[in-house]
Amino acid sequence: MFDIGWTELLVIACVAIIVVGPKDLPRMLRTLGQTMGKMRRMSREFQSTFNDALREAESHADIADMKKQVEKAANFDPLGDIKKSIQEDAAKPPDKPKAAAAEPVSEDQSLRASGETAVEKPSSEPKAATRKKPAKKPVTEDVKA
Repeated sequence: MFDIGWTELLVIACVAIIVVGPKDLPRMLRTLGQTMGKMRRMSREFQSTFNDALREAESHADIADMKKQVEKAANFDPLGDIKKSIQEDAAKPPDKPKAAAAEPVSEDQSLRASGETAVEKPSSEPKAATRKKPAKKPVTEDVKA
């Protein structure tokens, strides 16, 4: 801040001795020291007052937020919320079913959807030859006694 070297301090001391005199110089330095102390105390007091005001403003903001949260929690009504949602659902028009698909639905698909079973119709096309397994005959043993 101030760039004062030893030479400048020596010049200031010489001027003070000449202007004030050697007899009153100690009293002047004492008064100067007391004045500097008072200025430092005032600056510390101002700074602490400013910091206190800042902390108080922050705490008021925190208290206001906490107060809002407490009021919100105090107004918590689960039954009322459920009733409100039921009333909103009742007020809404029912959802429209989706339009039928453009593809044709086969008889089997429609029967499956309705839960009925299909009765096979004899087809006019000849079936491919299938190989039938011969039925097994029960094995009987002739026991001669």
